[in-house]
Amino acid sequence: MAEWHVLLNDRIIEKFWIKEGDTVSIGRGKTADVSIDNAAVSRHHATLEMRNGEYLLTDLKSVNGTRVNGHKIEGATPITAAERIEIGKFQFVVAQISEDSYPAYAMVRTSEAELTRLPDMPTDFEGTVFVAPRRLTLVEGKATPERLSLKEKPAVTLGKDAACDVCVAGGKVGKIQCQILAKGDQHFLVHKAGWKRTTLNSKKIHGEQKLRKGDMIGIGGSEIRFE
Repeated sequence: MAEWHVLLNDRIIEKFWIKEGDTVSIGRGKTADVSIDNAAVSRHHATLEMRNGEYLLTDLKSVNGTRVNGHKIEGATPITAAERIEIGKFQFVVAQISEDSYPAYAMVRTSEAELTRLPDMPTDFEGTVFVAPRRLTLVEGKATPERLSLKEKPAVTLGKDAACDVCVAGGKVGKIQCQILAKGDQHFLVHKAGWKRTTLNSKKIHGEQKLRKGDMIGIGGSEIRFE
């Protein structure tokens, strides 16, 4: 488990936490896990993952790019905890913390209005901190609704049938293409039917597949992110 700080002019303006298996999205959009309302930050700017104890930083074809130690990256790039991520005028650095220090709330959003007040704020300003329930967000294609909370939903159906929780458009989409099942605090993806098999991170699925934050579910020509 690690605590990350977002810095502006050497001041901590945000904090977030990441543990094994997590994917944290960074961007200007309201659906980002770390949302920074600044023109230099793209709506979907980058993602930061922890897999097998290692970090993977991915630039999502942002307008202004993502840098590590001053060097611009392209696509997915492995980084170490000692390196510094740069997005516009914002810097992301890591500080290791213990499991006991993990907070109940881990997602952070900072608006442009909050950033303009920084000179009058103490250096330990943390911004607005909250945690969001698991949800599905449409990234590409056509589906209704484009965002669905999974809170208190034991099962969610996705397909072209009007009775589905998420109706996905497409000629090769099954009436009930797939299901997402909640088991405790975990969620699993199960393919049901369709001309094109449901994919998880671009790979066809078989049986139940455990979902991790940031996973991309492919249905026909649509991509839906598990957040």
